[in-house]
Amino acid sequence: MALGLARQKSDLLVLASLFLLEFSIAVITIALHRKGQRPFAEFLSSNPGMIFLMMIGAFLIAGSVLLYHYVAHKRSQSGHFRLVVTMNIVTVTLILFSAEMATRIWARSSIEGEQLGSMVLLPKSWHALTLYNQKILSKAAASPTFYVYDDVLGWTVGPDRKSADGLYYSSSEGLRAPHEGISFAKSTKKIRIALVGDSYTFGEDVVYEDSWGRLLEKALGAEFEVLNFGVPGYGIDQAYLRYEKDVREWKPKVVILSFIPHDTERSMIIYPALNYPAWEVPFSKPRIILRGGELKKLNTPTVKPEAIFSTGSVFELPFVEYDRGFRKREWEEKLLHLSYLARAFVTWAPSWEPVPPDVSDEALTTLNASILKAFVGSVERMGSVPIVVHHSKGEMDPISDRSLSRRVLREAGVTYTEPTSCLLELPPADWFIPQGHYTPQGNAAVAKCLVNIVRQALTQSKTG
Repeated sequence: MALGLARQKSDLLVLASLFLLEFSIAVITIALHRKGQRPFAEFLSSNPGMIFLMMIGAFLIAGSVLLYHYVAHKRSQSGHFRLVVTMNIVTVTLILFSAEMATRIWARSSIEGEQLGSMVLLPKSWHALTLYNQKILSKAAASPTFYVYDDVLGWTVGPDRKSADGLYYSSSEGLRAPHEGISFAKSTKKIRIALVGDSYTFGEDVVYEDSWGRLLEKALGAEFEVLNFGVPGYGIDQAYLRYEKDVREWKPKVVILSFIPHDTERSMIIYPALNYPAWEVPFSKPRIILRGGELKKLNTPTVKPEAIFSTGSVFELPFVEYDRGFRKREWEEKLLHLSYLARAFVTWAPSWEPVPPDVSDEALTTLNASILKAFVGSVERMGSVPIVVHHSKGEMDPISDRSLSRRVLREAGVTYTEPTSCLLELPPADWFIPQGHYTPQGNAAVAKCLVNIVRQALTQSKTG
């Protein structure tokens, strides 16, 4: 009986050592995958590197125990050791097979390929993304769309348009309008204020009368006219280019560029479909880079939507290496991707790769700061008054450096305003609708904050 108990303990120890050995091999493999292109010394000082060292220790301990028992059983000429190893191999094989089948069953098709829960399995599928956007383009070809291709801006508001849901209208010049048949004459006795920016500037998800641009116009008085050049999805770069292309000729007295923190990221991309596929924006956009302290435009004229999604591979897209959301490894197919389980692991634990200088956080900060300075300088040279508005979206601390957008503003050194103080007068539930844009009350608060800012800017321009 004592001999049987000793053998049982020995078998359990062998089995535990086998599982530890296999587990350590799996973790070591994942850790080495996480290493990516890092130098080995740098890798060892990282979290994956420290786990790697721990698993090497576990591997050596488990291996030593197994070697000891293997030698002991070989001397005794017992087949028991081989039996335990066989049982372990069978068990692990069944576990892996079951996990593979479960992963395949659980995976579902998505815009970018196979998806597990909220995680898109690598490699992403250019074919799936292409089919999705081709359907969007086919639908758009059947009837006029509110947003249209623009060879300079990527996309813009089409002239004389009505959105499919009837919420938005545009003027004959492509500005947001209260209803159909509007034309804003380029000559007027009113003091004109132009707005450039993204969906928060445009006033997405609310009617024209509830947009902060219109509410600002009403608060300022009958002698003012606010022209809304905002376009949903725009980055700071497109807002600046929109001013240069479409706003300057109107010679507004005041030009307001308003943006949210995410707009700094948008300045670093070229293909929204790669970065935000659910947006259903099948356009490309211009990409500004800094060279020798000068702003230089890439992807102009912008690639037409049909041309984007007729390419056979994501790697064929022009200037894709300058897109901050593009990662080469995410689209490369490898032999190990035949296993859904392997795909899940490499997606969950991505390999490290160096960030190209043109898409780094430093480049983001410097580029957007340079664009804001260029905007302010261009507006002032035209004899207009520039105002920069930062919609911090709930980041209440005005000196916080957590947000890249605040670092951008700090580096730009431009005067800016935030409507946060007026939003704080409302219950937080009244700031944003579920989609993330301002409620009518939130838009009213923004307009309230900007009335005095605009009046002060106009007074200073007269005295200056």
